[in-house]
Amino acid sequence: MGGNSKVQGGNHKDARKGLEQQLSTLLTGWKDQLGEKKFRNRIKKAAKLLSKGLPDKKKTPAIKEKAAATTGKKAKTGKKAAATPAS
Repeated sequence: MGGNSKVQGGNHKDARKGLEQQLSTLLTGWKDQLGEKKFRNRIKKAAKLLSKGLPDKKKTPAIKEKAAATTGKKAKTGKKAAATPAS
């Protein structure tokens, strides 16, 4: 797990497969204890959970465009009600 925090190809499926390979090589001692089928299923689940946390490159430009569109407008304040005396 040598510092590959970003998805290189942008595809979470490829990243998940890479994580599965890395985890299976790191945890080979558990394969004997759990058995092949249980070990493979647990590695797949762990890789899926880990790949959910990886950033998605396509979502970031949409956020920047939305923020740029809202900066041009002034926000309304509710000070009209406070300006009139409450008798």
